[in-house]
Amino acid sequence: MVTKTYHDHTNTHPLPLGRAIRALPAQYLKVITRPSVQSLSAEKGRASWGSTWLQLIALGMLSALLSVLAQLLAPAHVGNVPGVSPATVQAVTTTLLALFIIVGTPLSFLVAGAVLYWLARLFKGDGPYLQQVYTMVLFGVPLVLLSSVLQLIPATSSWLPYLPHLYNLVLLVLSLMAVHHLSWGKALAILLIPLGIVLVLALAGSILLMTHVSQ
Repeated sequence: MVTKTYHDHTNTHPLPLGRAIRALPAQYLKVITRPSVQSLSAEKGRASWGSTWLQLIALGMLSALLSVLAQLLAPAHVGNVPGVSPATVQAVTTTLLALFIIVGTPLSFLVAGAVLYWLARLFKGDGPYLQQVYTMVLFGVPLVLLSSVLQLIPATSSWLPYLPHLYNLVLLVLSLMAVHHLSWGKALAILLIPLGIVLVLALAGSILLMTHVSQ
């Protein structure tokens, strides 16, 4: 079977930072409500590090704020520390969580983008790293924020916040196709390889833990 490889002929260019910020809501809406290789191809030419970093920093701060709010609404049990009040332990835990999210959010996008970029190169992809990260940010920012907001809904935090991430996987495949001019089969394989590795490692870790506990 012959698989289709996508080529684009867009002529978009990066905007000045102020205009790029004002254009973001329309870009978010476009790539999420009209998901396609063509939509992402039309936006990837606007990739710039200034816009990308601004979005990642803002996402980290907003995600941290929503996570802190979720902790205040439904505090998690953090255990007891001798000589330290539970309120202090809760405050320290919440602060560390917020700092972790602020730092970890941009890093997670950059690292994930690097892994996908490297795998795309192995599959003869030809797109630049910046466009890979930029297109991921265009749908990742609103979907991650939506997931954080869904955490605030009582009795659904165990499953509802994960639904946007499933949609995120679909858009990742389209992003790989748009940026690297790959067929859907190759793009899907690039996505499944790291997911498979993570699942295997998680399964192996669970087996080792169960073996250690049973001894």
